Amino acid sequence: MSETPNDNENREPGAPAEGSGRSASMMLRGNEGEQDAAMMDPANQSLADALRITFVLVQGAMVVLAALFVFSGFQTIREGERGLSLLFGRVVRNNLEPGFHFSAPYPFGELVKVNTGNESLKVLRDFWPYTAPGGEEDSVEILPARNELDPTRDGSLITADLNIAHTQWQAVYRRTNPTEFIRNIIEEDEREIVSTALARGVLRTIATIEIDDLLKPQAGETRAISQQALEIAQSTLDTAGAGITIEQLEMSRKTPPIALLGKFQAVLDARSDSQQAVSEARTQRDTILNRAAGEASAGLLWLISRYELMLELDDAGGTEAVLARIDTVLGGAPIELTETELAQAVGPAGFPGLARADGKQASGSVVEIIQDAEVQRLTTVQEARADLELFRAKLAQFRVNPTLMVRRDWGNAWTAFQSNDFVQTMMLPVTNGIVELRINQDPDIVKTLDRATKQRDRQDAAELRMEDLEKRQYQGERGVVSEDK
Repeated sequence: MSETPNDNENREPGAPAEGSGRSASMMLRGNEGEQDAAMMDPANQSLADALRITFVLVQGAMVVLAALFVFSGFQTIREGERGLSLLFGRVVRNNLEPGFHFSAPYPFGELVKVNTGNESLKVLRDFWPYTAPGGEEDSVEILPARNELDPTRDGSLITADLNIAHTQWQAVYRRTNPTEFIRNIIEEDEREIVSTALARGVLRTIATIEIDDLLKPQAGETRAISQQALEIAQSTLDTAGAGITIEQLEMSRKTPPIALLGKFQAVLDARSDSQQAVSEARTQRDTILNRAAGEASAGLLWLISRYELMLELDDAGGTEAVLARIDTVLGGAPIELTETELAQAVGPAGFPGLARADGKQASGSVVEIIQDAEVQRLTTVQEARADLELFRAKLAQFRVNPTLMVRRDWGNAWTAFQSNDFVQTMMLPVTNGIVELRINQDPDIVKTLDRATKQRDRQDAAELRMEDLEKRQYQGERGVVSEDK
């Protein structure tokens, strides 16, 4: 026991003590620790440098991402578009023109683009008989004729006179107010909303129109119906704040019930023929009037109607005044109408073209007839005077020498008789007594005379027909002209 401390004193530092239950777990050496620390300094330095570089890269990436985030707010609005700038869901700028614009990036803001170009929409099935898919635009003639309609499949319209009609429509619209459009309209429901507004306009318009007016072929009336339906549909969209404007609405097709198509077509054909006949009659009337009196025809017709009115009213002074004006115009003077007369004559009860006749001179066959009548009057007077002078001369000769005057007139009469075509002269020698000849007429001469007679009759009949036709042109039913005509 006494040796144990000595042994412990003699052992080397760090050596295990004799008699110990376990060996030492660690031995510290001063020189080796310094070497390990020296080896760890470069590694720590490298790690620190790597961490520093990584931090710088992360900072740069964050700056780049922040810049990209900011620049993502710059967007381009194309032609045919309008934009709205939103900030936290609130509109801060609207109706942005095409070009480059900035808006707060998402999720803080957004630049919403709205297409403002024309959009087309067809209403083909709502008011049309049922057809198989893809057959909406088939010809009406190939549609099956049925005496009844199925409301669950067939579309139709009820007119003001309680008839059934079918129509198809096509429209063109634009988004003219992007702010209202974005605020009130879901883009997926846009076409359905516009189609519903159009259907409402069509239903309310056709309900005020009779089927005959609907089926008339005049383009002007069709445009009026389409315009009325467009106004109602536009009012519906404006009330809803849709921000949509209907640019155009046209009725592409219209038809009565298919089962009655033939009967309606017959009525339309008869109406069309009637209108064509009226148009041709008016054209012929204008041609005849223009040939008769030229540009002054309307004025002369108006003066003649005034003359007949004065006759019916038994206004002698007015009759003479109007007749004097007519004679003045027929004599070559221009028609002169006062402003009061023009105001009374123009309108539903007036004369078409009367204003154009003011200041115009009469021309055409009327002037020729008046001139011929004046010439004939002068000729008749001159012939009567010549006959009177001849009678007076012969009377003086008869009083002086009756025998000479009678023989001379007899010779003149015989000469005139011999000059006729139907007179045949034959010279025969006669010595004593009386010679009696019984002969037939020359057939060639008879044919020639008959042909000439018939030719003259035809010419006289043609002249009489033309004269009668010209007289009828200026004849009219006398009576007071009512204002509702």
